[in-house]
Amino acid sequence: MSLPVSKLRRQQRGAALVCALVLMMAAMLVGVSVCRAVFASIASAGAERERSIAYEAAEAALRDAERDIASDASGTDPARAAQFTGTGAGGFVDGCGRAGSGRGLCLAASPPAWQVQDLLEPGNPALVPYGHYTGAGLATGTGLLPARPPAYLIEKIVPPGAGEPLGSFYRITAVGFGSRGTTQTVLQSVYRKPKPVSPGGTVPPAGNAAPAPVQLPAGRISWREIANWPQLHAQAIE
Repeated sequence: MSLPVSKLRRQQRGAALVCALVLMMAAMLVGVSVCRAVFASIASAGAERERSIAYEAAEAALRDAERDIASDASGTDPARAAQFTGTGAGGFVDGCGRAGSGRGLCLAASPPAWQVQDLLEPGNPALVPYGHYTGAGLATGTGLLPARPPAYLIEKIVPPGAGEPLGSFYRITAVGFGSRGTTQTVLQSVYRKPKPVSPGGTVPPAGNAAPAPVQLPAGRISWREIANWPQLHAQAIE
């Protein structure tokens, strides 16, 4: 028995409506998924940009600290330069120097100063702001600029097997900030400053010791990023 034409058409229209609703729902779900993916990509790109700004700022602070140690910036304070000579170094103290020519200079300790000191504290007197001793400038502000100037501290260390003829070794820890200030990157390097070389090409001998060979130039000999610095700092101050 066949259905009346009018009733059959109503059933067909009802089926078409259901199909249309199903297709609309599927399109909506696809649209929501695409939007979520776009927003996730935007957030990821923003986080990567923040990290890049903080990273570059921390690297700039490392280089500024290395110029500080080398004392090769124009107008270098003689008192500061003397801290990085064999006869000086009086500014390297427990807990880090906080003023004058000894600011940011720390003796090696356990736990080390770079863990104990709060690298994120604004105006921490144990940290050296970028350009404080070298006169270098670094723009800060909004947009693609760091929210705060980077800073660093320097520890005088004696690596295993590093005798006096090899010169002096310094561990530099620098912190840089992103454009929002809540993003930070901590970088660390070890810098070697050789002893002065005599005009004859050898380091002045101590006592009757044989002259040491000409040394390699000063410079950075190791580098690393400390991604878990907040956890290490929390453990050090417990």
